[in-house]
Amino acid sequence: MLCTQVPSMSRRHVQRPVYLSNTAIAVLKLMVSDLTAGYTIRRIAHGIGQDYRITYETVRRLAENGVLSLERRANLHICRLNPHGNIQILAFIESLRAEEFLKVRPNLRLLVSTLVAKMASVSPFSCLVLFGSIVKGKAISRSDLDILLILPDQTFQNRAENELASVARTSTIGLHEVVLSSDQFLSMLGERERARKPNLATEILESHIIPYGAEAFHSLVWRVIP
Repeated sequence: MLCTQVPSMSRRHVQRPVYLSNTAIAVLKLMVSDLTAGYTIRRIAHGIGQDYRITYETVRRLAENGVLSLERRANLHICRLNPHGNIQILAFIESLRAEEFLKVRPNLRLLVSTLVAKMASVSPFSCLVLFGSIVKGKAISRSDLDILLILPDQTFQNRAENELASVARTSTIGLHEVVLSSDQFLSMLGERERARKPNLATEILESHIIPYGAEAFHSLVWRVIP
């Protein structure tokens, strides 16, 4: 498969298969933006502002390449992401979303770059996820930036929290940090699935930006989401 490399904040490059057209990318951006939602082709067409027929053909092509699955229900096609073998593609889509989000928010971009550099120098971590009102576009002037830091395990949790606090003290943007190990995040996802009740994991799945570690994030999420 021919691919082109795309730069991101992640330590690993994610790659773009050549069959991903601009419309296909728009479809996948919409679908990864809320991992709790169900998508019909009509909803996707409306969400990306595209003609229904073009959207249908794009979705069909993505399904043929195994990136999506299509299920026929009555007169509707239900579209679902297929993570199996496609985690790197989903990571690529997340990297595009993060670049677009931060490009028009230079203060946030600087803060995120500082956080990534700081954390990488003091402790291993899997991913950095932004969520909450700023990501949803509902922030007010006093809104903090909600961040989730996922660590491989709890060994460095106290150190990571201390370093995050040191960044927060010098930042003009308030921070609200949640630090979890991979196992704790998986447990939270599992509790959401078992109880069928919203929790912090639901909020993150519904609206998120991943400047670092999108591949690790999706690898964890799809271990739990059916």
